[in-house]
Amino acid sequence: MKFKSLEVLKKNVEDFKKALLWLEKSVSKCERLRGKLFEELKDEEVESIEALFSRYSRCVDLLINRVLRSLEIAELGDVIISKLDIVISAEKKGFVENYEELIALKDLRNELAHEYIGDMVMEKFDEVWENSVKLIEISGKVLNYIETQVFSYLRKREKNE
Repeated sequence: MKFKSLEVLKKNVEDFKKALLWLEKSVSKCERLRGKLFEELKDEEVESIEALFSRYSRCVDLLINRVLRSLEIAELGDVIISKLDIVISAEKKGFVENYEELIALKDLRNELAHEYIGDMVMEKFDEVWENSVKLIEISGKVLNYIETQVFSYLRKREKNE
């Protein structure tokens, strides 16, 4: 493990943890809105749902494009790694049962970013909420792995030097 790649991983983990806290707040805040019709929502409730969509998208990006990628670079060295390689490695590490779960999270993120949701906000809301819960669960596994397998190794090595 190279020092520079570990520093990048640490920074990416810090950024991800901050974003994840905001996603958790949105999930908690929006749980009570599940099952409501769009017409029943107040403006601030619609804003809460939109914040959930945005925070979900940001966390998916940070997890796959920064945290998992920098983890791979820290473990394997500075090699070219495709997104498919990253999600397959995540499955091998036990973060997900099937790497296609991460692809599905990313596909939903892309749909939110590139499609006008408009009137379909409540149809997408349940999907985003459920996937946010799944994302939080997966994130816990990833962060635990990084803490126990990568950062704890570094602390032990530093003590021995």
